[in-house]
Amino acid sequence: MKNIFVKFTGILALTCGISVAFVAGANEVTKGIIAAKQEADVKAAYRDVLPQLGDLTKEKSPGGLIADIEQSKKDGKVNGYIYTVEPTGYGGKVTFMVGFSTPDNKITGIKVLSHSETPGLGARSTEPEWQQQFKGKPLKDALVVTKQTPSKDNEIRAITAATITSRAVVTGINEAREHYMKNYANGKD
Repeated sequence: MKNIFVKFTGILALTCGISVAFVAGANEVTKGIIAAKQEADVKAAYRDVLPQLGDLTKEKSPGGLIADIEQSKKDGKVNGYIYTVEPTGYGGKVTFMVGFSTPDNKITGIKVLSHSETPGLGARSTEPEWQQQFKGKPLKDALVVTKQTPSKDNEIRAITAATITSRAVVTGINEAREHYMKNYANGKD
């Protein structure tokens, strides 16, 4: 009887050892592929929010909602900035990028990278149709969320039944906008 337990224990240990080796090997093989895919996704997001993307240089982040700032230079001239911002929405942190063009001080685009918002409501912040309304907005004035059709340049239409998420995104953009206007607008870099 004792020999059967020893035999089964040995078989179980061998099976576990083989499984661990297989999983570790698979992890090692896919690690580089996953890292390359993540890097490609970030570069695509950069281009989505700043279509005229040039060579990027990391700038010092002031903290707060601003997690990261990248300066874009093309042909030796600064042509924009990309901010990664992390405000809190209804379901938690909403991480997104927003691009600003330096020649005309306008928003060039936004891209939500991650969120935990309610599907069908706040999660609609990832929809291109909603994000498109930010494109071309001047940075002169802070953005304001409205439930009606926007009538002013600085107004953004809220996602229906997801005003908290809409306000979170606008709050993040406004903090990035304020930093940009104070530090980089009109050649202050």
